[in-house]
Amino acid sequence: MELPDYIKNRIWKDYLPKGMTLKLEVPDDMTLIDVALNGAEKFKDKVAMDFYGREYTFNELGILTRRFAAGLKDLGVKKGDIVALWLPNCPQFAVCYFAIILTGATVTAISPLFVTRELEYQIKDSGAKYLILLERFYKQFKRASKNLDLHKAILVNIEGNIPKIPENGQIVHYNTILEKNQEPLNQFPENIDPKKDVAVIQYTGGTTGLPKGACLSHYNIVAMTLEIKQITDYMKEQYIKGDLVTLSILPWYHIYGQACELISNQFAGGKGILIPSFDLKRIAQIIRDYRPNLVLGVPTMFINMLNSPHLNDIDMSCLKYANVGAGALPIEVAKEWEERTGFQMAEGYGLSETSTGATSMPPWSKKKLGSCGLPFANTYIGIINENIEFQPLGEPGELVVSAPQVMLGYHNRSEENENVFFEAGGMKWLRTGDYAKMDEEGYVFLLDRIKDMIKYKGHSVYPREIEEILYEHPAVLECAVIGVSDPLKGEEIMAHIILKPEFKDKILEEDIINWSKENMAAYKYPRIIKFVRSLPKSAIGKILRRAIREKEAKRA
Repeated sequence: MELPDYIKNRIWKDYLPKGMTLKLEVPDDMTLIDVALNGAEKFKDKVAMDFYGREYTFNELGILTRRFAAGLKDLGVKKGDIVALWLPNCPQFAVCYFAIILTGATVTAISPLFVTRELEYQIKDSGAKYLILLERFYKQFKRASKNLDLHKAILVNIEGNIPKIPENGQIVHYNTILEKNQEPLNQFPENIDPKKDVAVIQYTGGTTGLPKGACLSHYNIVAMTLEIKQITDYMKEQYIKGDLVTLSILPWYHIYGQACELISNQFAGGKGILIPSFDLKRIAQIIRDYRPNLVLGVPTMFINMLNSPHLNDIDMSCLKYANVGAGALPIEVAKEWEERTGFQMAEGYGLSETSTGATSMPPWSKKKLGSCGLPFANTYIGIINENIEFQPLGEPGELVVSAPQVMLGYHNRSEENENVFFEAGGMKWLRTGDYAKMDEEGYVFLLDRIKDMIKYKGHSVYPREIEEILYEHPAVLECAVIGVSDPLKGEEIMAHIILKPEFKDKILEEDIINWSKENMAAYKYPRIIKFVRSLPKSAIGKILRRAIREKEAKRA
């Protein structure tokens, strides 16, 4: 298939923000191991992170990481193994994450909000044989452990204390591993193929079905990191004019937090002020006392910050750079943020499948309301119709991406990979499932989601997964889950349910909600339940979620 001129000529080249280039060299032999070692080698005694007043230098974190990597190697972790990481944002997350990478193994990070069934699903689906988890999560792990085939589970106490759960044949303590391995690991795998070997399996809803693991190679993530570096270099030198001090509120289990905070800081050399959860009181204290100049988040985070009584009297003018991703930025929120801080907000677009990024619109670039910006360096964007034909400029269609940061494919999902990729113009293209258009300057405007993914407070929630769990409730005959617009949360999760005849008038909406809370992560369970007599269906009996959404939108 021939590519249209706007893609071949990359029309956005003439409208790039100052300091940005279209092409960056990505070394074929560079791995994420090289990135992981860069911070300690380059920045040494600079402070890398502050965790409730405890400062860690790049060198200190580097030594801890290499000691822990030596311990993982002694436990048997090697190239090709998959290690699951179930921790909130904390120094131990960084140590464990990069230690896994240094052994040549693959990381799959698990949401701290997951309940037992979700933990079990990701470990089984990924094939992880090792799990590093917060001590507080042990009860949930214990319930799942009988169904898991794990070699070892490593317990971490976030305060640095020895876990109360005793060690045994399967359980080992994070502290013990560090105590037994005083000598840092100095020999790293040399047989890694950056373009073929998987560094991270990042779970995402994908385009259909249950959560899938996006396999991100070393090359994918290195390419993304170098593209982000172009922006952070300009930011430090021309915009902030100094070192980066990050209010670190993005969850690191998500690729957005990993790529833009955890990994990128190995090149940026900034200081991150960490908090393990979105605590508005603590955020207010950090802004007041530390005066950070950078914050990355999702729309609901910024909405809550702007509306929090804890931040009413806080001077937020230190936050020169704020970037929103994982959801469209409401125009009113952007305006209010600029009023409160004095600075425009940046916006970007990406997916787990693109190692986090596809487009970016930093605050020093030309601003277009409703746009998520221009393609990153090395990144091609196009718009296709239902027949996988490229659309002319200005015409809506499905957004597709071709770039070095695009994943290898979904883990063990050959059929899904056939559906999500196509070849055109000698390039491999990823179908995003998002509905968009591009203007004559190459700016991308997201219009809607073709897929049914719900965005709740920046989290991706897939209706089918929720429906399959709801069907396990004895009272549910049929159900459909949709997202309904919510100004604070992005979308609220609603379930339309047909009850079995024997349960009519015997069960309340609240009963379903309470049951859902016990069986789903906090960001997944439906907040609104509607008992209905029927659900709209197609001629072949498929439930039409779109029809339900349209009906609820009219009612609203």
